[in-house]
Parts: sequence; structure tokens; C-alpha cells
Amino acid sequence: TAICEKIYSSPVPLVYTRHTARFLSLWALTLPCALYSAFSALDQTWATLPATSILAFFLFGVDELAMQLEEPFSILPMKYFVDDISESAEILTETFEEQDE
Repeated sequence: TAICEKIYSSPVPLVYTRHTARFLSLWALTLPCALYSAFSALDQTWATLPATSILAFFLFGVDELAMQLEEPFSILPMKYFVDDISESAEILTETFEEQDE
């Protein structure tokens, strides 16, 4: 479990997380400008705002999922896993000790 502890104690650089969030925010803010010409060609300029909102919602959701997956040990019930493995190891140890006698 030393490797897991090393992974757990290695934080994701804050600069990376901030850069991703800032880039996504800038992209979402400029998206209406890019979509306006496409929707105006279809004479549906009113659809620019809903399309932008839906795309931003999904992409910010993906960003949030990515942040959760960067630190998997904070969302996994590791104590339960460790206790279960420890209990199984104790049972195996007792079983082998009984067989040796």
C-alpha cells in the first residue's frame, strides 16, 4: 500500500486545475460569438443562448468529473477496502497456522 499512499499524497498541481477552469470559462464566454453566425444563417438566432448553455453545462460537468477522477482516493471508501483485506489476510494466516500444526 506504499504506492497507494504515494499516489494519495501527491496532489494535482493547482496551476493545472486553475488553467483548465480558466480556459473552459473563456471558451464558454466566446462560444455565443462563434455560434451566432451559424444560427443566423438558419434564421434561428434565438437558439444561440440555449445551445451555448447546454454545451457549457456538459463541458463544465466533464471538467468536474475530471477533477474527481484526478483524486480517486477521496471518493473511494478506502477504509472499508483495507479493513476487508486485513480481515481476509488474518483468516488466511490463521488457516495456514492451523494446517502447519
